[in-house]
Amino acid sequence: MLKYFYELSQIPRMPGDQKKVSDWAAGIGRSLGYETYQDARLNVIIYKPASPGMEDALPVAVQSHLDMVCEKEPSVTHDFSKDPLTLRLVGNNKVMATGTTLGADNGVGVAFIMALLADKTLKHPPIEAVFTTDEETDMGGAFGLAYDKISAKLLINLDAGAVCVCGSGELEVEMSFRKGTEPIDKNSFTYTLTIDGLIGGHTGANAMIERGNAIVLLNRVLIALDKEVKYQLLEMQGGAGMSSAFARNAKATVAFAPAELGRAMKVIDRVTSEIKSEMVKRDPDIAFHFLPCATPPKESFDTVTANKLRTLLTALPDGVFSLNHDFPGAMESCSNVGVVETREKELFVTILIRATVPGKKYYLYDKVIHICEALGVAHRIGRDLPHWEYNMSDDIKALIKELYPEHEMGISQGTLECGIFTANIPGACVVALGSPYYYAHSPNEYFLLDETRLYWKRFLAILERLGERKA
Repeated sequence: MLKYFYELSQIPRMPGDQKKVSDWAAGIGRSLGYETYQDARLNVIIYKPASPGMEDALPVAVQSHLDMVCEKEPSVTHDFSKDPLTLRLVGNNKVMATGTTLGADNGVGVAFIMALLADKTLKHPPIEAVFTTDEETDMGGAFGLAYDKISAKLLINLDAGAVCVCGSGELEVEMSFRKGTEPIDKNSFTYTLTIDGLIGGHTGANAMIERGNAIVLLNRVLIALDKEVKYQLLEMQGGAGMSSAFARNAKATVAFAPAELGRAMKVIDRVTSEIKSEMVKRDPDIAFHFLPCATPPKESFDTVTANKLRTLLTALPDGVFSLNHDFPGAMESCSNVGVVETREKELFVTILIRATVPGKKYYLYDKVIHICEALGVAHRIGRDLPHWEYNMSDDIKALIKELYPEHEMGISQGTLECGIFTANIPGACVVALGSPYYYAHSPNEYFLLDETRLYWKRFLAILERLGERKA
């Protein structure tokens, strides 16, 4: 399995650019002599016949996605469109990448399936190995999959670090408004205020940890400044272009009259000290930097634009909105202000809403559009993905409890493709049984070798048991 994970890590596979990794997956299927299907969306399905004596068992689909979230540390030079990941072993058990996301989400699942396909001594029912594309953005691969190519009514998804039997849906809202400008006041000092050092992570799986959001925290400093200091806002950027990850970095360029600079520095010092104190257990390495700007923008936002941006970022819901009472310790709904960009003629903001029940998802969406319409901000839905409803037979439930005894059957707080599969395969029983990985969607991502070996054995055990059951 580790062999295939390493091979995968050497292939750039950012969302929207998965031709190479799709060809790699299809090539393995064909080289092993299996029937292999590859579609226009670059999804791949590989059919492995049942082990001898298990030909009469019902087929099982096993599924993972090929793309990965592409995040890196600010100091790291890495081009995700062409550079392989640099893997490292920390101690003798922890696998990480150097300065970037590891792609364990969902590379570990892909590697499990490839190892299953390659080993012809394993015992299992007929296998339909499904690899999808663009899961980390709009799940376009799963939406575009030819479901008539899948005969299995039981699907094992390998994109969860636990045992999950239902999960969240999500809705991304993209917002924009015209950037009004004005000249920068003469004799102003121009500074860049930056926040970094945050852990980041997956906005669903890590929602209950309440990690810091660099965009929201930076806006808090700008709001405090606005109360006490006259300044101009020239630019604001935050997030890594993907709303499914907590923003680890954000920056704003500001201009002050000489008489205001001392007071501004006192406000910044006071508010950033408050934030550091609040975040010490959740984001202990959070850092703020207030430095002269060497190459400032040539103009400032006008007052209307600056006020609109600050108000929008203050009003948008961010964080856990409601708790799940069926699955204690899980969220029911949450949202994340994931991206803010200063573009040539407009300002652009995205928010990602997640919820385990559709009503809460659309209520949060209503809140967002009411805020936008009150402020005169254009908005559109970037994607709207279904939640995953529970549908588990008693015999499968008993088998999972036997082989995963320490796990309660839970809910995926992240949005998996399972909801799309259940919508397209009537009566399908879907369970997520992935091997654990940690700090997904951040450069701190890792998995543990001993855990991965354990979950690999469990994955093989459940397939063997399923192969023993007759259709």
